[in-house]
Amino acid sequence: MTLQLDAPPTPPTVPAPGRKPVSGRRILLRRLTALVTVAGLLAWAADHAVPSGGELVNRGGLALLDDLAATALHPSLDPGFLGVVLEATATTVALALLGTAGALVIGLVGGLVLSDVAWSGTLPWPLRAGRLVLRGALVAVRSVHELVWALLFVSVLGLDPLVAVLALALPFGAQSAQVFGETFDAVPDAPLRALRAAGAKRCPALAYALLPGTAPLLLSYSFYRFECALRSAVVLGVAGVGGLGFELTVSLQSRNWGEVWTLVAALLALAGAVELWSHRVRSDVAVVTCADWSVGHERSRDDGRSPRGLSRSTRWSLALAVPAIAVAWWWVGLSAAGLTSSRTQDLAGRLLSDLWPPALPEGGLRVLTGAVLDTVAMAVLAMVVAVVITLVVGPWAGRPRADRRGPTSWGRWAVWWTARLLLLVLRSVPPTVWAVVALLGLFPGVLPGALALGLYTGGILGRLVAEAWETMDLGPRESLRNAGVPRAVSAVVSMGPPSANHLVTYTLYRFEICVRDTAIVGVVGAAGLGRLLSERLAAFDFPVVTGILLASLLVSLTVEVLGRRLRRALRA
Repeated sequence: MTLQLDAPPTPPTVPAPGRKPVSGRRILLRRLTALVTVAGLLAWAADHAVPSGGELVNRGGLALLDDLAATALHPSLDPGFLGVVLEATATTVALALLGTAGALVIGLVGGLVLSDVAWSGTLPWPLRAGRLVLRGALVAVRSVHELVWALLFVSVLGLDPLVAVLALALPFGAQSAQVFGETFDAVPDAPLRALRAAGAKRCPALAYALLPGTAPLLLSYSFYRFECALRSAVVLGVAGVGGLGFELTVSLQSRNWGEVWTLVAALLALAGAVELWSHRVRSDVAVVTCADWSVGHERSRDDGRSPRGLSRSTRWSLALAVPAIAVAWWWVGLSAAGLTSSRTQDLAGRLLSDLWPPALPEGGLRVLTGAVLDTVAMAVLAMVVAVVITLVVGPWAGRPRADRRGPTSWGRWAVWWTARLLLLVLRSVPPTVWAVVALLGLFPGVLPGALALGLYTGGILGRLVAEAWETMDLGPRESLRNAGVPRAVSAVVSMGPPSANHLVTYTLYRFEICVRDTAIVGVVGAAGLGRLLSERLAAFDFPVVTGILLASLLVSLTVEVLGRRLRRALRA
């Protein structure tokens, strides 16, 4: 729907069922209200983050930053340490693979339960109530960050690899269930209804009529989810579960900068290889990018791009998936026996009894409210940093496409590779590491956490927006240029509005996630609910932990609802 102030009258259109027509004045009012709200939120966050009369820069830590930068070209190449790096890299990949496998199992089962197509017809009230409870449980599970899950599981299972697998599988499985359920509902249900009418049982009917049509999209999402799990497996190193994240945390704490740069190089190489491989597989099995999956959008197959068919590398990837999971299970020494042991059951029972009833932290509601405000301010400022990075780097990170001038020059390709590499560095280095670096130059508070999350989120947001911009139609721009419109003007007029729409959509989406990610930087000393949570976990004050988690859940749900309303107002 667009606003037309001076357009000639057009024939009346029938509004969508259940929706009332909206006037242009009302749309303009909605957009102005949304913009004023965003501007006011930015002003409040900036004022909240800067302490009045206090120092921001930690001059004592600037010398450490100088030492860190000076050793960038001198990474540690000790053979013994390189062996540790290789082992940690294999552990990170194994944990990410096992966590992804668990998340996909949960997502497939949960998606089938939540799908309306799979349960066509009138459902008995116990099943409807069960689906409602499951939907609420999945929302609660995915609102808690995987690092928080890991810290809770450590108190029960100790430093067991099962901690990392469960911490990845639960929240990612809850997200996958939502995506899978929506994917199932987007498939025509005529074959399923025909099989059910012919007397087929529900499970065989689903296997023959529903799963084949959605398999390409499910596989595409599975490889995208593995990319996300790999980054999260590095973050879980803070909880001591092993891998590159753990080694990086130890090297940072010991200020062994040479080892830090070696581990960062390993992270970049691993992340780059996995993203290139995942992009190739996703391009083969379905025309869906990370940008599409991030906001739950499935690009149609009739948009001018079609799957190329399964390449040899994709066929090998699918064939080796199950053996790779078996090898990963053996490598980390995973055992499910820890879940059924009497010690685990005893500790789990104690933890559950300690977590309830919830309590307020020392200082009462004032302290909890202050932590909530710090969390929101940190997320807002982080998104400002991320948007600035996206606006500066994003336009150059879109893959060059040939136009009427002929093939793209080598200089444009060099700029593209540089922009892509910069975004890869920003999103591959964990936000905990960015936070530790920021805390070397800034005093603890909102600003170092916002800067750390902003750099990390900028790498992700820049990639999502660049991928979305790559799919834009260049026809309008070329038409304007053929009509004699200057090159710069034609680009702004034809591509500005859709580009702004992509930027707003993905910014609001990442803001919802950024609020949840504040728990990461809080663990290493930044402000917000994350720091309060880590302090209470260290003190084994579990009733207060529950209170903080409930507050975090409330903030996440509120931000999600407001984000949807804001997107609707800006897109109306």
